[in-house]
Amino acid sequence: MKQNDKVDWGPQIHEQFVRQAKWTESIRSKIYPQVNLRGAKKVLEVGCGTGVITDEIRKKTPAKITAIDHDKGMLQVAEKSVKNVTFKQANVEKLSMRSNTFDVVLCQYLFLWLAEPEKAIKEMSRVCKKKGFVVALSEPDYGGWVEYPDFQLGRYHMNHLKREGADPFVGRKLRFLFETAGLETSLGVIAQTWDKEHLLMNIEEEWKRVFDSQIISEAEYRDMIRMEKEAIRENKRTIFMPVFYAIGRKR
Repeated sequence: MKQNDKVDWGPQIHEQFVRQAKWTESIRSKIYPQVNLRGAKKVLEVGCGTGVITDEIRKKTPAKITAIDHDKGMLQVAEKSVKNVTFKQANVEKLSMRSNTFDVVLCQYLFLWLAEPEKAIKEMSRVCKKKGFVVALSEPDYGGWVEYPDFQLGRYHMNHLKREGADPFVGRKLRFLFETAGLETSLGVIAQTWDKEHLLMNIEEEWKRVFDSQIISEAEYRDMIRMEKEAIRENKRTIFMPVFYAIGRKR
């Protein structure tokens, strides 16, 4: 999340993190072997939130794991559910860790919220060991959002993100950010549409996030849910958004 402010999508933020993790699980399952997560001795997760990805990492490596976030409340949630991890409140743009400490430094949906991403990636690179890996597991790019019929869901999300100081186009910038930190970088993207089951399970929550941000009225929210479910049932609805990932090797 954004380092200087607490962004509140509503009371279900943990559930939102769980949904994001499920959407991007296929990316992470391919990345972990590439960076030898299982063989790592020390791992740093930046922007751990409520610990959804932290718990996944804990199950995939015997490494000593440190997880940081700027939000004390989220860390408290993470500490209750994930064991054998050192949680710390910290700002990624100014880390207290020594240089060349971690074998793998990773994050998920972090750069989207950073005010100064260039500082953050340089700090992440600094604390990574030589020949180690710095990884952005998933970063969305709302500029690539496609939907039909055009109910403007993507536009509403983009406007809210901009209002909160986020960068909805950060996905396409990952290679540039990683290269500015001197990392040997490979970039990829997950390109998949939401199937009918996924749409029915998640569409109300997607619009609730818009409603909770006070962009639309309650009457508009109810109308959109009605139109969405009708379009989904009739197999007319399509939603797609590219999600990028980057793997950086420290020279």
